[in-house]
Amino acid sequence: MIIKKRSLSDFQATVSVSDDDESSGRLKMDMGTCYFPKDFDSNPESLGQDAHFICQERQAFGVADGVGGWARKGIDSGIFARELMSNYLASLRSLNPGRAVDLKETLLKAHSKTAATGSSTACVVSLEGDRLCYANVGDSGFMVFRGKRLVYRSPTQQNYFNRPFSLGNWAGEGKRPVSVFLGEFDVEQGDVVVAGSDGVFDNLFGSEIEEILQESEGESWPQDLAWSIATVASMNSVSQEYDSPFAIAAESEGIEHVGGKIDDITAIVALIELDQP
Repeated sequence: MIIKKRSLSDFQATVSVSDDDESSGRLKMDMGTCYFPKDFDSNPESLGQDAHFICQERQAFGVADGVGGWARKGIDSGIFARELMSNYLASLRSLNPGRAVDLKETLLKAHSKTAATGSSTACVVSLEGDRLCYANVGDSGFMVFRGKRLVYRSPTQQNYFNRPFSLGNWAGEGKRPVSVFLGEFDVEQGDVVVAGSDGVFDNLFGSEIEEILQESEGESWPQDLAWSIATVASMNSVSQEYDSPFAIAAESEGIEHVGGKIDDITAIVALIELDQP
């Protein structure tokens, strides 16, 4: 399978903020993204069910994955996911400069303003000094690599196998109470943060991402790393020979699944660097 390199503007649901603004901390994130909707080849107009943003100004990023089960009711949950991420980004931009981001409050505020029917997972992350702070609902998430070795992975939340927690609007019910997991991890200069929807982590082991990082020569651009990670995940997703993380997890639950998991794939890469004046 040959996967063509596609531009970020083809798929990104929200707009990145210019990185010319000063960061408030000693460290900063230099970020890039790549998104492959699962049905792009058959429907080039498709936006898929994932959504994401990066915001250099607030040193933050986020990813949401619309719950696919809504399609059985004729509802595109990607609309909900894109509106949720757009609302979160708008809330970030409205904050006074220098004010720390209350991740849970901002996420719930974005959820309250999201009118579309549907539901999605969500993982939002910001860099505060040398701490990577995050709020997570469901199975989108991130890994941190130090010296090109995996040192941390954000936990997932699910009701049972392949049924993650989600934020949403339900017809006749509106919004349900939601459990938001809050966490943080101390990062260092040179760390690489790889975030994404479950389409990445269901089709790539941490050790495989380590190999991609180790094969990158010299100083890599985050956009190029994101494309490499998303491309390998996409290739694995359609392979019947690949013993994927999703297949192994399914087997542990007594469910038979062969190969990768075909899904939308969003990869975000953030390089932790010194914030030079």
